[in-house]
Amino acid sequence: MTRTLVILSVAALFALGPVAAQSVPPTIPQAVKGWREYPLRDGVVSTQPAKWRTDTIAVPVLRGKGLEYKLAMKKGEGLVYNISYGTLSDPKLMLTEFHGHTEQVNGVGDLMFYSKTGGTPESGVFTAPWDGIHGWYLKNDSATDVVVTLELAGFYALAK
Repeated sequence: MTRTLVILSVAALFALGPVAAQSVPPTIPQAVKGWREYPLRDGVVSTQPAKWRTDTIAVPVLRGKGLEYKLAMKKGEGLVYNISYGTLSDPKLMLTEFHGHTEQVNGVGDLMFYSKTGGTPESGVFTAPWDGIHGWYLKNDSATDVVVTLELAGFYALAK
């Protein structure tokens, strides 16, 4: 009976395939002249045909109103960003949704939310998962107008 359980357990491990492989540590390359060279993973480096750009943009968001600020990006293009909220008195009074979407074809498009936060400053690095529009929806629920500042660097075009 014990042998049957051991054989079944080993068979179950092989049947798990990728799950069992996840627990196996990655292979460490052989050192050559004091260095171990690792293969490059997909998405680590993305070279672009054009020079990167930078922008600092003041986005006025009127009290009680919402708006979108959009960038056009192609799949694989990268962006480093910082968003801050000027004189906003309470971060809970600003809704911020960083998201992206494709163009709709026959009334259907793809949409992904990257982060949903309040009016707390945020810095990040973003790589576009697809060609499309990527940016921020900002809704100011405070009693005063707020100027949101976007500091951007990377590969993008300002969208209308």
